[in-house]
Amino acid sequence: MKHTISTWLLLHLLLSAHAQYHDAVWQYGAHSLAGDPRWGTFVLDFNTEPPSVYEQDREMNFNVTGASICDSTGNLLLYTNGCYIANFAHLMVENGDSLNPGESTWEDCPGGLVVAQSHFFLPMPGHPGRYCLFHENLDYHDVLVLAVNPCYYSLIDMNENNGLGKVLEKNVAIFDYPDRTFGTMTAVKHANGRDWWVVFPEKSKNRFYRFRFSPNGVEDTLVQDLLPVYPNILSNAFITFSPDGSKLARYEVTHGLYMYDFDRCSGLFGDNPLFIPLPGTSLGGGVSFSPDGRFVYLVSSTFILQADTWASDIAASLDTVAVYDGFLDPSTSGLPTTFFAMQPGPDGRIYINTNNGTKYLHYIQYPNKKGDSCQVVQHGIELPFFNIFTSPHFPNYRLGPLDGSPCDTLGLDNHPLAVFRHAIDSSNSLRVIFTDNSFYQPTDWLWDFGDGSTSTLKDPLHKYDSPGTYLVCLTV
Repeated sequence: MKHTISTWLLLHLLLSAHAQYHDAVWQYGAHSLAGDPRWGTFVLDFNTEPPSVYEQDREMNFNVTGASICDSTGNLLLYTNGCYIANFAHLMVENGDSLNPGESTWEDCPGGLVVAQSHFFLPMPGHPGRYCLFHENLDYHDVLVLAVNPCYYSLIDMNENNGLGKVLEKNVAIFDYPDRTFGTMTAVKHANGRDWWVVFPEKSKNRFYRFRFSPNGVEDTLVQDLLPVYPNILSNAFITFSPDGSKLARYEVTHGLYMYDFDRCSGLFGDNPLFIPLPGTSLGGGVSFSPDGRFVYLVSSTFILQADTWASDIAASLDTVAVYDGFLDPSTSGLPTTFFAMQPGPDGRIYINTNNGTKYLHYIQYPNKKGDSCQVVQHGIELPFFNIFTSPHFPNYRLGPLDGSPCDTLGLDNHPLAVFRHAIDSSNSLRVIFTDNSFYQPTDWLWDFGDGSTSTLKDPLHKYDSPGTYLVCLTV
């Protein structure tokens, strides 16, 4: 990838047609029935660097639940708030109404469901233009007792209706076990580089549900019991896979972090996960890996922790990289901008929303760096309108096959794609910080800084001799 670099100008990120930017547009916001100008609908758009935030005129409101998907070049295709599915023209897709049947849905819709990490889209392997939404919601048993509705899928074909799409199958139940935890679904690429594994844990137990999503649709459903048998894992959590799919982090709020080994061939977890007790955490729950897979970030309401998975003692490596700075959103009469859910962006940063419905997002600028060097930027993005609690969940769309594994049988290869961003050092305008954000697991880097200098570091810091415009090229 090439960038033209000026020591006084930050240019846009160049996107590749092969980059799989299915997560390039994130949907937020809701309308006010009373006409309050602080409410409205907007997006966070990663088709630029830094990402753009702008108002979007659409009907759909978002509460906590939100999911979207773009085509491979970052153009919005579909999105949902758990009530219905809309397309890029902001029209309801044919047969896209009435998702997640149940009393709770009837109460929350059309304004949007209230379960985080409960919806996401996947491209259907082997069927260009088809996408599958995996989704769930809560319902009530005995008035106040929450129970989980089935895990559903709904299949959309964007080749229908002149590209506006049609839902071919809707609310098809996959698992219907009431003890499943809610809001903890995620997915990871199968080691063949084509199919997907979709997984979610059971509440209060060391048990996982999983199935395979292939050109045949949903298959290979399995319930896996693991050792040891934990007496009381709490009822809800956030979960995420490492970028290479070899680990899954399960962060139980007020309890701790569980880290499992995962076999991308078999879709099975290993027994005896690493457990790190974290009794002091609360009201947050977000968890995310750094892009290089080394660090795990854990969110509590008022602080953010970093754990080094390469350390000999991971528990001892825990480091507090941010403490809530006390900032109050002035547009809300002083709501605190404390921390909630996390989601890695396609730009290599990690984004964190607040748990109070404010107009701000936090982000981690350099999540591959250890300790305070990761630079948690609190309330660093001011939004045009309130974001209630929305934090979309996306799997890693840019993971390829596990080369050399027994199931690397489809002839697919990992062809690394060079992508990077840069920032000019605020203390010295001739010094530029380069951050690699390449896809498909490169192992070697060659930077040409356009002034006769080169580097083989992953994330180099380069100082130019004089102001000017330089063509920088990264080869991976």
